[in-house]
Amino acid sequence: MGALWSQYRPLLLAPWQMQRNASLLAFYIGWGLSVLGFGLALGISFWLTRPELAWRVAVVVAACVVAVPWYIVFNGLLVQNHPHAARLVPGHVQRLQSVAVLSYLLTTSICAALLASQLPGGAIWLAGMALLLFLLALCSRWVQLWFWGTLVLFLMPWWGKFMPVMIVWSTLLDWQQQAPWSLNLLALLLLPLGLASLFQSGGSQHSRQFQARQKWRRLFESQSLGVASHAEINAPLDHLGQVFRWMQPLWTRRLLRQARPTPASVMARLDLVSLGQAHWTCQLSSITVMLGLLMLVFATMGWGQPEFWQGLTQHGTMGLSFGFASMCLGVLLTVPANLHRSRREQALLMLLPGAPRGQVLNRMLARRLLSQLMWAVGIALLLCAALQKFPGPQSLSWLGVHLCLAYLVFGCTVVLRDWSRERPPNSHRALLPFGAAAAMVLALQGLQWLGLPILAQIGLVLLLVLALARYRWQRLVLAAAPAMPVGRWA
Repeated sequence: MGALWSQYRPLLLAPWQMQRNASLLAFYIGWGLSVLGFGLALGISFWLTRPELAWRVAVVVAACVVAVPWYIVFNGLLVQNHPHAARLVPGHVQRLQSVAVLSYLLTTSICAALLASQLPGGAIWLAGMALLLFLLALCSRWVQLWFWGTLVLFLMPWWGKFMPVMIVWSTLLDWQQQAPWSLNLLALLLLPLGLASLFQSGGSQHSRQFQARQKWRRLFESQSLGVASHAEINAPLDHLGQVFRWMQPLWTRRLLRQARPTPASVMARLDLVSLGQAHWTCQLSSITVMLGLLMLVFATMGWGQPEFWQGLTQHGTMGLSFGFASMCLGVLLTVPANLHRSRREQALLMLLPGAPRGQVLNRMLARRLLSQLMWAVGIALLLCAALQKFPGPQSLSWLGVHLCLAYLVFGCTVVLRDWSRERPPNSHRALLPFGAAAAMVLALQGLQWLGLPILAQIGLVLLLVLALARYRWQRLVLAAAPAMPVGRWA
């Protein structure tokens, strides 16, 4: 037994070790916040709802606690399925398949038992969880499926009314009612075989697909760090990315036509290079494209259907408020990493005639970053405040406004700093805005629960922002060494 465990133990521990090696602090902060979120969900459920509903929430949370580690382990197994190891290490692919299938069956059984204990459906949860985990495995194997799966779920109210879909769905329901165990048996026989086939045994095709998956993985890692990635995925996606930056080429040509040897002109050109995806043209381009797409989709789905608009205004305002508030995250997540990444370009552009020096440079950089943050928060704040006019869930009223205010407070600490001593970015910094914003939102929600008017809350936050900005301006902006090139080794 010990010899068998010694063969499979490294395969199971490797995914967790990879996360710890990427960032030890991010590993503990991420899982700490996850445990805290699960605990808060359970506590709020038992406090605010009936006991039977609270137990249902508890089993759903427990199923997630079991399924999420399995998903992480399966991703790690795919990473270990290297084409060289598949050809050169005897039995490597077979061990990966054994670990994946056994963990898949065990996770499916535990999650199905938990859900069936409190939720109606009985044995059908076994086939349902098997299919759900298999779909997650497919999305890990082919990352592009996340986009298509999200699109399918988003358009479910539209395509769910098609007759072929309704016929297939009714057939599955009849099968489940007449012979539920045959459906479960078929799922537990076919889906593990499909899961095992996701692991390849080497060759040119395996090498190409492994490199493509690694490219997607590096792209997501760079996005989590806020670093602009220039890796080409494929031509259609690259062209699609240009659509979300349609304003940047226009602004670039305008700046080059009107280039002058003045500090303002030099800083405007420097922003394009140093800020990358955090530049206001990219942010505003993405906002206009996304709002246009949302309006087009809503208009298409709600054409001649008043009940759609009624359901959207009653149940969709919460999701829209989260989406509008997330427009502020561009500055928080991407500015530090983009400034650190573009140090070489900054060193060259500082040689331009009229480039600011010393405290003038620090003040101009801080003002430009702070104004961009204020514009982003201001637009998002107005949109989130407008959503309060629609009928919707009032248990978390003004949540979008509270998120914008939290991002504003934390944004002052992001943009007003001593850039001359900025350290290289790492992944745990991407978690800090969410943790700080969550604490701030909880405090504002508590004030809302106590009855403090929203205008008074905004006034308190603005006073805090002014005090924080003044302190950091005097202490970090004016008293720091020249900010560019960014970094202690500049």
